[in-house]
Amino acid sequence: MINLRITEQQFDELYPDLVGLYDHFDQPPPSTTTKNDFEQRYLSSKLWRLNNLYTVINKDGEPVTFRMNLAQHKVYAATRMHPRVIILKSRQQGISTFWLVSYFDDGAFCPYLNVGLMAQGTDEATTLLERAKFLWDTLDSGVKEFLGIRLTKDNTKEFAFSNNSTIFIRVSFRSTTLQRLHISEFGKIANANPQRAKETKTGTLQALGKGNTGVIESTAEGRNMFKDLWDASILALHSGQMTAKDFYPIFLSWLDDPDCTQEVYQSEDSEATKYFQELEHKLGVKLSQEQKNFWIAQRRELGPDLFQEYPATPEEAFLASRDGTYYSKKFNELVVRKGRVQADLYDPNLPVDVFFDLGVDDYTVMGFVQWYRGAYRIVAEYWNNGYGIGHYIDYAHDTGWDIRDLVLPHDANQRGTNTAGSGLAKSTRDIADEHIDSMSYNMGTRVLARTALADGIQAVRRIIPMMWIDVKCTYIIDCMNNYSKDFDDKLQVWKKTPRHDEFSHGADMVRQIAMGVSESESSNDSVRAIPQRYQQSSGFAL
Repeated sequence: MINLRITEQQFDELYPDLVGLYDHFDQPPPSTTTKNDFEQRYLSSKLWRLNNLYTVINKDGEPVTFRMNLAQHKVYAATRMHPRVIILKSRQQGISTFWLVSYFDDGAFCPYLNVGLMAQGTDEATTLLERAKFLWDTLDSGVKEFLGIRLTKDNTKEFAFSNNSTIFIRVSFRSTTLQRLHISEFGKIANANPQRAKETKTGTLQALGKGNTGVIESTAEGRNMFKDLWDASILALHSGQMTAKDFYPIFLSWLDDPDCTQEVYQSEDSEATKYFQELEHKLGVKLSQEQKNFWIAQRRELGPDLFQEYPATPEEAFLASRDGTYYSKKFNELVVRKGRVQADLYDPNLPVDVFFDLGVDDYTVMGFVQWYRGAYRIVAEYWNNGYGIGHYIDYAHDTGWDIRDLVLPHDANQRGTNTAGSGLAKSTRDIADEHIDSMSYNMGTRVLARTALADGIQAVRRIIPMMWIDVKCTYIIDCMNNYSKDFDDKLQVWKKTPRHDEFSHGADMVRQIAMGVSESESSNDSVRAIPQRYQQSSGFAL
């Protein structure tokens, strides 16, 4: 009996269209199998071939017949349902080996395929090439004879079969149209060379033909383009917006890896005990003593890099020391994963408040918010620069929505010196009110009280569990994922202040939303009362 390291129940769950065929893949053909039956029943099955035809070098440096483990079955089953996948994984799950074998099989059995294997660097590319050649050298001569193929090209960058399929092994693709693509350790690529990561996104991914299999896989390496692609895939999945061009997210935990065990008993300290209890409660699992031993031993060796290399959840994977984001974890857990990023969130039966982050020499950002049964629904966004407040007021009016109030930050009440230097110029609120009056718009203005930055950040964290957001608000979503503390490269520590970058403006606007709902009408005379017609329908607490 061949051990595929997967149970029949797991097989049936992963391959619902193959229920009842587990034994077919779990044992070799009977000795009575005819040549014709062998070709039609066994060689015609890619899943059978992947578990019986190919030889690889195992972790002990020994040549063995390749057998798919549970993680490899998971990623293969996913690509049978959706052509593109992005894999966030713990170490040593054999994912790169699997795709090498799988794509080699495609090239050997399918003519006219261009297969792209993108390596982290030239050394890794050379190793991939050697492993691919080993698959060819150890492939049974009878299979080669059955296929009628030979190698027609064999060099440092590619090798080709006589069936006109070619396997390219490079560090970048652009000009070649591909029918298969595998990008290994993209997180490491993104950290070491952000420009190359961008080229991968704009060049290599665009070279993959529509509907063909494409795989990006990596361990987490902090916040970089791999994290951005992972977040985008989670968003597309949970908002119901996934297309054939999107990558389906797959997380591979160390808990599912049978090699992540340690027989030697390890004593627990209070930190380990607390972690195990929280993990079991969150995931609904029971850790074995051998798994606990493994985690404790790995923590001793890896220290703070443990979660990056051996995560139990996607959130753990990105808990790297360089991840100083304020909202990302909570936003993804309580908004994205709960399906609260939705299309067409705007409700014409509810009024709209518009919150601002005002830029002087920078971007001005607007967030359009509706309130319903205690929920904060961000239904639209708009940002621009180089325009006065009148432009943004006109934009809000031109939506055709029932705009109730324009909610401005505290400095909108400040008056500056006029150009002649002879007195005080008008405040932003004065200009806004005059513009509204001159255009006869049916909306008001409110100015928020000044609050400490730390209080505002805490207020955002409080409202995240009640937040909904329209899928079209891509900038605000990016800001919620990327707004971060500043990092001191010299001391290698996070500062207490936020980093000012392209994500600051949208995050500051969301902070206005959070602070706006915490103010009371009696505590600040600059806050306008809610019009009587909205007092019952609005969830806006003043």
